Amino acid sequence: MVRFLSTMHDPKGKRYTVYYSSVLLVVTGVVIFMTLQIIHQGLLQGAMTFFEGFFSLFMLSRNEIVGKALLAHLSGIASFLKH
Repeated sequence: MVRFLSTMHDPKGKRYTVYYSSVLLVVTGVVIFMTLQIIHQGLLQGAMTFFEGFFSLFMLSRNEIVGKALLAHLSGIASFLKH
C-alpha cells in the first residue's frame, strides 16, 4: 500500500501520469454532466469537484513531459487568439 501511494508523489513515474489523467477525465465528465443538468451537486460538492480538477491539472503539470506539452498548447492557443 505504501509503495502504491509513493508512486502518486513521484512526477517521473508512469502511474503518476495515468492516475492524475484519470482523475481529470472523471472530473471533466462530471462537469459536463453538471452543465447538461443530468446530475446535480450542491454548492460545496460542486466547488470541491472544480478544486479536484484544478489540483489534478496542477499535479499533471509537475510531470516534465506533460508540463512542456501543456505550455506548448497554451502558447499556441494564445498566438491563435491574437490573430
